[in-house]
Amino acid sequence: MKAKSFDSIDWLKYINLMEPQPSLKDACVRYENNLKSIISKKLKYKKTPVLMLSGGVDSMMLGTILKKHFGLKHSITVACVKDTSDIIQAQESAKMLGISNEVVEVTYDELINNFPLTYGKDITTTFSLIYYLMFTLGLSKANVKNVDLVNGDGADTLLGSIGHFMYVDRPHIVEKYKCTDEEANTAIKIRFYNKALDPNTKKGQGAGHLFVQAAKEHNCNPVMVYKDRKVLEWVNRLPYDFANGGRYPKNKRLHKEFIKYMGYDNPHERTVMQVGTGIYDKFKEHLITTYKVNRPNSAVNQIVKTSSTLPI
Repeated sequence: MKAKSFDSIDWLKYINLMEPQPSLKDACVRYENNLKSIISKKLKYKKTPVLMLSGGVDSMMLGTILKKHFGLKHSITVACVKDTSDIIQAQESAKMLGISNEVVEVTYDELINNFPLTYGKDITTTFSLIYYLMFTLGLSKANVKNVDLVNGDGADTLLGSIGHFMYVDRPHIVEKYKCTDEEANTAIKIRFYNKALDPNTKKGQGAGHLFVQAAKEHNCNPVMVYKDRKVLEWVNRLPYDFANGGRYPKNKRLHKEFIKYMGYDNPHERTVMQVGTGIYDKFKEHLITTYKVNRPNSAVNQIVKTSSTLPI
């Protein structure tokens, strides 16, 4: 079944935006030069920048750039439950990069007890609620004043999401425009990226703005490398299979190959916040039960509108 908005979308426009497929080496060389340039322009302080290191591919990828070109020495990982797959993989990445890794723990109870910190914030989902609280509480425990903090948020959107729900329109695009599966998938991820970065579109904006807010609250400089559309939009327009390596966008082929190109490798399957932190499902259940709602996001809507810890 195709999406309700399918027939109102000019998919050919997005198909025609697809970049010619480069060689893997050429793509990696261009990507490296772009990332180095973006970071150079966004750094504010003379001291060596610090990497916000998760168990994901994207922060490890930035780590390879920071190590080679900016003398990276230290990373911070914000954790809610110690020794989860996310934390273990972050520590493995730090070891490979030859840098120190500070694990800053924010407990589950701290998250629950600090809901008032989210009052009035642009937070609409369970994910963004956890995201903001994890970072603002975590940064309050770390020595980050007057430090450039490099964050990997935005890479999922750049590559076309980590979910595959939106790709259900692929066969309908193929049928209507007589194009290939890859052209259809590429058109879908280009449109997704355009919508996500449209300042007039509220839905799909992600949570990166909350890291920026948390960092500024703690007097440090947030460096959001993957969000530089002017420089990196070509990455989004690369052929789908070339960038994502098969059926699932979470495969992130280009980013994994880039890490190898930079001289590193990690055999572990990397994770995302919703899976790796160990508290996401527990948190959702707490919201539903405590606030007596059917959906956790309904509780989030209540939380950001009050300075109270408990439901009114």
